[in-house]
Amino acid sequence: MLGLKSRESIYRKIRTGDLASVPGGEGSPLIERDGLEDRWQQITREQKNSPKPLRSTAERTKAPANQPPPTRDSNELPDYNESRARSEFEKANLLELQRKTQEGLLLRREDAVQAWNQAVNITRTRLLGVPSTAKQRIPHLEIEEVELLTGLIREALDELAAGEVKA
Repeated sequence: MLGLKSRESIYRKIRTGDLASVPGGEGSPLIERDGLEDRWQQITREQKNSPKPLRSTAERTKAPANQPPPTRDSNELPDYNESRARSEFEKANLLELQRKTQEGLLLRREDAVQAWNQAVNITRTRLLGVPSTAKQRIPHLEIEEVELLTGLIREALDELAAGEVKA
């Protein structure tokens, strides 16, 4: 009938006032059959000759620039396309992280912390060994001078541990 794709298109034309209707017995609108086809052809001809440019789906769904994006209640479900886009974006991020990990470009946090702690401990041990190495290489150093070196190194290490680095 009338070359329509759905019943909804007729109801939409009734709601917009393009097609005249009268209330039916059960509350659904009724339209007269006489002249319906002519009126429908006129409506579709008007739409085809309309000077309005056709817009893409993205343009129709895009919010105007002067309006903020609509806010949602926390209980309201997000739009399907928005949810899917977010999901695909997160999946791509996870795949990128997995690829970088497999290529050896990323380390697990625990591995990095362990390597850092190991480097700090080695450095501390080497620095604390400087006074005794100095005593061996410079035999005329007095015990007080070696203790002075030990004290200075410990003070520097304490400052580093406290985050109070003096320039």
